Amino acid sequence: YIALTAEGKYEDAINLIRRDNPFPTACAMICEHPCEERCRRNLIDSPVNIRGIKKFAVDQIPADRVKVPPRAEDTGKSVAVIGGGPSGLTAAYFLALMGHSVVVFEGREKLGGMLRYGIPNYRFPKDRLDEDIHAVLSVGNIEVRRNTKIGRDIAMEDLRKDFDAVYVA
Repeated sequence: YIALTAEGKYEDAINLIRRDNPFPTACAMICEHPCEERCRRNLIDSPVNIRGIKKFAVDQIPADRVKVPPRAEDTGKSVAVIGGGPSGLTAAYFLALMGHSVVVFEGREKLGGMLRYGIPNYRFPKDRLDEDIHAVLSVGNIEVRRNTKIGRDIAMEDLRKDFDAVYVA
C-alpha cells in the first residue's frame, strides 16, 4: 500500500490494507504504530511513517467510498456475532466476504464499541469511524440488530439453535 499510495492509487491502497484490517481509517488515526519502533529502517536513519501513509491514503478518499472486494458465493451458513465493536465487525466483514450470512447483535444504539465510546472525538472523529463501519456493512449479507442484549433480549441457547456458529466479540 505504500507504493500504491505513492502512485496516487488510493483506492487500491485502501483495499490492500483491508486484506488484513477492515478499519483503515481507525488504524490511520489512532494506531500507536509499534511497528515503527521495530522498523529495520532505524538502522539506517528513521522508520517508515506507516501510520502517516495510511492516514494520507484515507484522507484522499474516504474508506466508505472505496468499493469493497466482492463476496464469495453464498454458503448457506449463518453466523451470529455478539458485539458490534472492532472485533465483531472485523469478524462480520470477513465472514460475509467468505459468503456467510451474518447477524451482528449490538447492545448499544451505535456500532463501533470502544472505537466509538472509548476514544474521544478530538482523537478519532466519529464521522471518520462511520466511514469504516459503512464500508464494512457495504459487503452485504450483514444484518445489524442494535439495542439487543444477549440474555435480556435473546437467549444464548436460541443463538446456538438458530445459527451455524456464534462468535462472541
